[in-house]
Amino acid sequence: MRGAIPLAFAGLIANAANLGVTLVIARALSTRSYGAVAQLVAIFFVVSMPGNALLVGVVRRITNWQHTGQVDLIDEWITRVRRAGVVVLLTVAVLAILARDFVATELSLPGPGGVAEIIIAGAAWCLLCVDRGLMQCGRLYPSLAANLLVDAVVKSGATIALVLAGLDEAGAAMAVLFGVLAALAHTRWCLRRHPSAVRHGGPVGWQPPPVPVVPPPQGTAGPRESLPASAIRLRSPGADTAATTLPLPVAGPASVAEPRRLAVEVGAALVTLGFLAVLQNIDVLLQGRLAPDESGSYAAVSVAAKVIVLAAVVLAGFLLPEAADRNHLGQHALHQLGATLAILAVPAAGLLSVAAIAPDTLLSLAFGPRFTNASGAMFPLAGAMTCLGATVLFSHYLLALGERAVLAVLAIATGAAVSLMVWAQGSPVLTARANFGCQAVLAVVTGLMVLAAARRTARA
Repeated sequence: MRGAIPLAFAGLIANAANLGVTLVIARALSTRSYGAVAQLVAIFFVVSMPGNALLVGVVRRITNWQHTGQVDLIDEWITRVRRAGVVVLLTVAVLAILARDFVATELSLPGPGGVAEIIIAGAAWCLLCVDRGLMQCGRLYPSLAANLLVDAVVKSGATIALVLAGLDEAGAAMAVLFGVLAALAHTRWCLRRHPSAVRHGGPVGWQPPPVPVVPPPQGTAGPRESLPASAIRLRSPGADTAATTLPLPVAGPASVAEPRRLAVEVGAALVTLGFLAVLQNIDVLLQGRLAPDESGSYAAVSVAAKVIVLAAVVLAGFLLPEAADRNHLGQHALHQLGATLAILAVPAAGLLSVAAIAPDTLLSLAFGPRFTNASGAMFPLAGAMTCLGATVLFSHYLLALGERAVLAVLAIATGAAVSLMVWAQGSPVLTARANFGCQAVLAVVTGLMVLAAARRTARA
């Protein structure tokens, strides 16, 4: 809870800032322009998913190096990753500028303004995720919480200034880019302030959890000197006796296969998180394409409901390194998962209550009476996003363990969701109900997968 609560508070403040910005720009923009802003934000979430997958790869690889005594490899590897990221960012920027007219036409946007900016912001997010992964591995949770606030403050201030200046959806997209760049600069500053945190698995003064003692098999030599040279003995903090024995990487096929395994894991994480991004945003994209005149009203409902998913993504920043670390120690992280679910349940319960009792009042107060036409979709969409928030946490838990079966489950759910939303033909209520049915089933299935994985860990 000490690690998760700072992130939860930062996420709460950041979401409150986003809501405040929404209240301002919803009154300054036409319903069509506001719907375009929602579509651009959906594009950002889809384009930025590779960054979140890269974050999973960074956490898993560095956690492995921390547990096998190879921390000297971290700096050189991160330097290579950052250089490659800059090259990719520049390439994406050129392609985004060339393709902005085509994307705007395909999504029925009012114009190409903001398309290139939002795609570039999604690519820059990938660089930010590398540094946030390092902060997670260094247990720099307060600094990570501050980083969320830097992004929110810069983005919120820039959005209000640029939209009120008459740049409309293009200004909102530029503000997202400014927020990402400011957060990227902040992560570099924080990592320079704590240069040894990643190597030690925590900031100065941080103590890791005790490692369970694993006695040697009967009939084998007990003294530490009898261990092979390819093993390292880990100790509990302050303990004098050896704890568990972990093999160190050795030259040969295993060391050659390590980059290949990492590529497979990052690829699986990329596809998995890509499906989560589609599940989070496909309703806005399809509803805006099938019924553009109602896109603004549905976008207002969507902004309120999807705060839950954004909170889950923030909490996953705590759950991912904790689950990966305990997996290396042969432990499950159900207590950490339970803490994040308990924190997520608080805003979810509040949103569901308001959505059931007074959706019209909430939308009218927040966005104005022009945006209440889709109020009937608020309760089912709030339920859908609550279920998706749980699925986000379950999926990150499974990714931390290297479980890839969740990919197939998300693929099936995505296909079903798209089919049902196309069948809804842009109706806000039918789209939200179809979304809720898919998300509820998906949350149950991924939750059962987490319990099965924890049971396998306990048996091992």
